[in-house]
Amino acid sequence: MATPFIRMLTTKLIITNRSALEQKYGEPYQLILDDLKALQARDNEKLLDTRIIFLDDAAQMQSANATPVTVYNDEAQCKQAIDQLYRFYTPGYIVILGSQDIVPLQKLKNLLPGDHDPDAFIPSDLPYACDTPYDTDPGKFISPTRVVGRIPDIPAVADVNYLRTLLSNIINARPVAKEEYQSYFSISTYDWQESTRHSLLGIFGNHDKMLISPGDNELTGTNWTTELFPKTHFINCHGAINNPGYYGQKLTDFPLILRSDVLADKISPGTVVAAECCYGGQLFDPKKNGAKRMSIANSYLLNKALGFLGSSNIAYGPSTGQGLADLLTQFFLQNVLNGASTGRALLEARQKFLNEMGPTLDPFELKTAAQFNLLGDPSWQPVVNNMDPGVAETREIFINTLQNRRDNLEARGKMLDDFIHVPHPADTEEVDPSVHSAISQLLQEKQFTDKTLPKVFINRKKKHHQQAHSVKFHVFSEPADHEGTPIRKVLVVKEKNNQILGYREYVSK
Repeated sequence: MATPFIRMLTTKLIITNRSALEQKYGEPYQLILDDLKALQARDNEKLLDTRIIFLDDAAQMQSANATPVTVYNDEAQCKQAIDQLYRFYTPGYIVILGSQDIVPLQKLKNLLPGDHDPDAFIPSDLPYACDTPYDTDPGKFISPTRVVGRIPDIPAVADVNYLRTLLSNIINARPVAKEEYQSYFSISTYDWQESTRHSLLGIFGNHDKMLISPGDNELTGTNWTTELFPKTHFINCHGAINNPGYYGQKLTDFPLILRSDVLADKISPGTVVAAECCYGGQLFDPKKNGAKRMSIANSYLLNKALGFLGSSNIAYGPSTGQGLADLLTQFFLQNVLNGASTGRALLEARQKFLNEMGPTLDPFELKTAAQFNLLGDPSWQPVVNNMDPGVAETREIFINTLQNRRDNLEARGKMLDDFIHVPHPADTEEVDPSVHSAISQLLQEKQFTDKTLPKVFINRKKKHHQQAHSVKFHVFSEPADHEGTPIRKVLVVKEKNNQILGYREYVSK
């Protein structure tokens, strides 16, 4: 008689690849395994039933009705394996241990490669947060239902002490009163200060502590003292590929404002960061920049930050109002301050972002939803609330509350599946003459060049191939009018039934 399938309930899975760790670190990788067991024990004290899962362990995976990963960087295998583990254990938290050379990020296709956006693909952990099977189409992943975060090491660097430090920081962390996170550090470019003020008002109710670069200060990016001590950081500056710095902007001036090697002894334990910057959360091999410095995200975590939300590639937002990266990062910090774990804070932020941007998403909204990843243990709860694992009366009460909350979030995520219409390249980019005339006038007003070529998208439901309705997006993109800068400006014109409904202006971060 066949053994009946039993649906297990585990509150937290730590998922990694043993052979990839061993190949990268050699014998010292055993020290990482010891630290994982210590984290598991600490989680148990917090009423979290944590399991450590090795994707390449055939016996362990088969016992969970899952297929073991045989090639560590095979994205399809890893996505399938994590989906199977989720279905078997139904965990409240999924923790991916290691950077992309241990467990790969999923490479989603960018709908706007080439002249409209330099990124060929979007490195993302979003697919691990969705029920949808492996795919490279970002439009398949607009219904996130799972809490996912990644505790990274440094790509291509076998520094076992780095990862051990991160695990030690997590083990020793304790949640504190909300007031300790209400004090914040925020830096904005001069050109985006209006947008940043709106974000800070939404998060903290004030923008009194916003710093501007360049501005009326003597900040050089390397001379910080106590300014970085607040436990919440909100950063709206420029970043660049494989670059260990963030940069301000005033017209054509792009001064360094923060660099990864200057964070030592300047970050308070438990700091939570939301960075809007292009490549702000990128994980890269330090040898890819001349100074061989690690990424800012890696450095923040090394220096006792416990949650970092940042983009893996080029991010966008308006220079004055609110949209795209402004909203997702803002929603995340609002949720953290309201007592959510960092992982739940991101899941709820993703769901709110998709809900508010919907039902029709333009390609930049879709990219934003996919490109922001959480680095750190997603079960970390910075702010004490009534259901803090250390406060709950019993394990049963805590697990029941956690499961009910996850069930609600899963239901909300699945509703997005039927609500959201995702962009697809139109079969033809021909434009109605009256619409073309109105767009040409708008391009002239916004100082786009006459040679700008549009890319046209039409919205369809994820589950259906037929046209759901006639909403179209006409996308125009070109370098901003700053000689020698990498900044791009974008105009997205929304059309329905040969009538323009509105437009959005974005700039690259």
